[in-house]
Amino acid sequence: MINTASHSKNISKSDRNMKTQTSPRINSKKEFKPITNNDVYSKITNIIIEQLGKGIIPWENPNINGVRAQNLLTGHIYSGVNPLILQMSDTPFFMTFKQAVTAKASVKKGAKSLPVVFWKVVEKQVENEEGEQEFKKLFVLKYYNVFKITDIENLPERLLKKADSMLKDNKKILSCEEIITNYPNAPKIKNFIPTASMSSNGYGPSFDTVYSQPINMFKTDNHYYTTMFHELTHSTGHVSRLNRLSEDSLNFGSKLYAKEELIADLGAAFLMAEAGQKVNYTNKAAYIQSWMKALENDNRLIITAAGKAEKAVNHILDNMNVSEKAA
Repeated sequence: MINTASHSKNISKSDRNMKTQTSPRINSKKEFKPITNNDVYSKITNIIIEQLGKGIIPWENPNINGVRAQNLLTGHIYSGVNPLILQMSDTPFFMTFKQAVTAKASVKKGAKSLPVVFWKVVEKQVENEEGEQEFKKLFVLKYYNVFKITDIENLPERLLKKADSMLKDNKKILSCEEIITNYPNAPKIKNFIPTASMSSNGYGPSFDTVYSQPINMFKTDNHYYTTMFHELTHSTGHVSRLNRLSEDSLNFGSKLYAKEELIADLGAAFLMAEAGQKVNYTNKAAYIQSWMKALENDNRLIITAAGKAEKAVNHILDNMNVSEKAA
């Protein structure tokens, strides 16, 4: 939650005049479906809404069985919104149909694939105002399909052993305190005892301060760190960091306020995943209801929010090497 009182003075005019850019159409190729960006946004959003409808918060624990979602053959770790999509799987390991064939394996009949999205820069020749031809760079959203390895038959023994060893050896816990301590250019953190005038944890942009109740006042230490990472994600939006917060994002009930809260929740989930922990929400039903409404009204929300959350997390971690402890 963002403490909004007396913070609007710090918002620049440029923040107030933010414009939404429409995405270009996707250039079709044989290996990709000829769809528009809007179709991809809708496809991904519908997957997330389907999970929320089942009472599942896909970003509650982005890891699967303690392991980050990845391509078993290449070892590529899926990022952005992809871990949320792949949460529907019972295994963190995936392959494309072509990769399965290359590995001399086969996809089970009737197996359902999951989409993995990515951005690609393309150049398009356009005519400028002077009537001259010039090349313009466009960002297009594409996707390809992957299958979970439990839906792939006859996988080579070496790949099965690789997956098995990672599930056993990769369950490690990173120190939440170390992440907080090593946050570069961090906001101030002040503990407070709840009173009638101040009862909620929050982040105040005016004083660049995270306000938190002491850890012993939370239901569990997990609840404490989930909340702390939520507020620290808010703090990355400060003008001295990623400059994401605008006057409208501080107004409770506005569209940008809802988006900023979603960014903070996703950021907390990603940081808790880095710490090998699950996310705890005190009122999961209320969160699900509000998220579903927001997602149904904006099919691009989950894509853009996940991207901004990932930038926030990268800023907090600052490519730090966090020490690992065996579970």
